[in-house]
Amino acid sequence: MKKGFTLIELLIVMVLVGVLVTIVLPKYYISMERGRALEGINNLRAASDFVNTRYIINGNSYPSYSAAEKITGDFTKSVYFSDPTVKSGSATSVVITLSRKSGEYALDATNTNGDLTEMTCIPASGTELADNQKLCENIGFELSGESYVMRFN
Repeated sequence: MKKGFTLIELLIVMVLVGVLVTIVLPKYYISMERGRALEGINNLRAASDFVNTRYIINGNSYPSYSAAEKITGDFTKSVYFSDPTVKSGSATSVVITLSRKSGEYALDATNTNGDLTEMTCIPASGTELADNQKLCENIGFELSGESYVMRFN
């Protein structure tokens, strides 16, 4: 009566584990990035709510925001993203932006007439442009023209 496993049996198990890891690992990285992106999306929505509240208080007109003005509000502590700032603004429209601290992409929120109309994922250019574009797709943004967009109306 033999005890233990043969070398062939151990090699087969190792190959099977290796195949399973190569299938599961990319899905794991995608789900981790989706979780990180939710931090940025939630902070962007909170900043949009803050700006849209100011729109209503200001008599249906956005206050004058200067470019790169930091939005102060009750946001979750940002680990993976920069603080929300105003990218551009007028009396009827404000664009808020924040970027991934690792530099892979930035998120913009467009607010028009007191409503959040869309979010845009802007992949960082450079040698990893294709990978950064794939990140925008993996976190839920759809390619529309040349932009990765999430619409809310």
